[in-house]
Amino acid sequence: SIIGDEKGWVVGISCVEMELGEPDESGRRSPIEKAGSDFEIPCDVVIMALGTSPNPLLKMTTEGLETNRKGCLVADEKGATTREGIFAGGDAVTGAATVILAMGAGRKAAKSIDEYIRQKKH
Repeated sequence: SIIGDEKGWVVGISCVEMELGEPDESGRRSPIEKAGSDFEIPCDVVIMALGTSPNPLLKMTTEGLETNRKGCLVADEKGATTREGIFAGGDAVTGAATVILAMGAGRKAAKSIDEYIRQKKH
């Protein structure tokens, strides 16, 4: 869940670790909450990543963020957009595609975000 302060500003997200439960009748194991694994991650922005196309509000509200003629965000192979410190992947960059491609792009972007943050700390 999203955690806000008294003024309504985002200050973090509340998370819980998941694990696979026992198999059901079909043999499929569904994720269940891992008991006592609650934790919080401090942050000041939460971007919902849902849907198959980029939210047009991103470009309208984020100076320096470029889109292509289809309205998709312009990003390099590592997920870096045209604005420093902002990364994107999946349908927001390619338009509607497969979940596998979106997951791969998300993984690359996550690695780039980690590298970016680590460089900023030094």
